[in-house]
Amino acid sequence: MRLFVVLLCVLVAPWTLADVYKTVDKDGRVIYTDKPKSDKAEKIELREINTVPSPPSLPLPQSVPVDTMGVQQAAVDYRIGIISPRSDVTIPVGQRDLAIAINIEPALQPGHLLVYFMNGELLEETTANNIIVKDVPRGTHTLVVEAINADGRSLGTSPPVLVNVIRPNIKNNALSRPTPK
Repeated sequence: MRLFVVLLCVLVAPWTLADVYKTVDKDGRVIYTDKPKSDKAEKIELREINTVPSPPSLPLPQSVPVDTMGVQQAAVDYRIGIISPRSDVTIPVGQRDLAIAINIEPALQPGHLLVYFMNGELLEETTANNIIVKDVPRGTHTLVVEAINADGRSLGTSPPVLVNVIRPNIKNNALSRPTPK
């Protein structure tokens, strides 16, 4: 019985596809529908849907990573979050420096580093959970922190945080003209 239902669905499926019609209403709006309401509806021939096959899955690593000293290490997947500054925060005019603080789980293991980026450019490589960036320029900046092993392989990346920095605009006043006497 089940086979009969599947076979019936396969045979009927091509005829269940609805035609698509294009009409224009009295206000000039274009309407696409499968149930035209007038004789002026134009049947639209739809193109085939583009499909892309998924890439083959990557094999899982079979061996335990070895650090530069030849000691085997367990694979670590860090969860990193930037806790300061908050995303979409605005840094006021008087604040010249920007402190970045993160939370990382599990704790950073020996031989691993935290790499701090602003707008895709390297700020610092360190084991510290916080850094201070001096004299941040005006504008919107994207902060990201990544944990890496001794070979530079990524072990986790924080979600990006946007920071808006305001700096005063100094305008030179036009030189005053001497008044004729």
